[in-house]
Amino acid sequence: MNRRAASEAAPANAEIYLYGIVRWPPSGGAKSLGAGVGDPPRPVRVVRAGELAALVSDVSPADMEAQGLRGMRRDMKAHSLLLSAVAARTTVLPVRFGVVLPDERSMVERILLPRRLELLDYLGHLEGANEVTFRATYVEEQILREVLRAHPELASPPRPTRRHTAMSASAASRIELGRQVAMAIQEEKEHDAQELLELLKPGAKDVRLGKPLADLMVLNASFLVERAKLPAFDRLLERVNASKGSRMTFDCVGPLPPFSFADLRL
Repeated sequence: MNRRAASEAAPANAEIYLYGIVRWPPSGGAKSLGAGVGDPPRPVRVVRAGELAALVSDVSPADMEAQGLRGMRRDMKAHSLLLSAVAARTTVLPVRFGVVLPDERSMVERILLPRRLELLDYLGHLEGANEVTFRATYVEEQILREVLRAHPELASPPRPTRRHTAMSASAASRIELGRQVAMAIQEEKEHDAQELLELLKPGAKDVRLGKPLADLMVLNASFLVERAKLPAFDRLLERVNASKGSRMTFDCVGPLPPFSFADLRL
């Protein structure tokens, strides 16, 4: 048996791996969806139930577990790439990595039919849109200059009091100075985060805020942007960069499958 034939044959004791859910019929057709997880990767197909279809492939959970960390990284990448390719041409409700069901019947009877209205509601909200992630982080030297210019009293530590030894007073004053600078930067972050949101929200259907990933990160947000309006959203990003680029660095990725807007629990 050649490699292609082997890759298309279901593994022994195969179960069903779920990537995401789309409306039926999916835009661009249901053929040539590509390969998914596993080694060798199995072809992705659709399991239909009325107005809905699940994107699935055959998988052996035992084989996936036996492949270890390297195999998991490979499968996570395959999961992401498959959904990115689908999301580029149709609306998809992405499912988190690692959801496996016993068979197609279980897919239909446990998910597609009993949760039909919920799934259609999700797809309606995501219709025609992808996710764009946006992160803004202060340039450290620039924000410190701005804070010290706005608060000149922070430029030098307070004088020690008589209750402290010179060494303990010096350490205490540095700690206090650091605390006050951090508070001043936090105030700036709150103001700038709100301003960035006001600039970018008009170009999006929805927004999800994430926690900052670093002390100087101003905004960590995901925007749900209609595919037809991605060029307009790019222009908003260009304006943000032109007005804020001297004091912040930006990290923007997309279009992506709308994971941040898929709160589905399976």
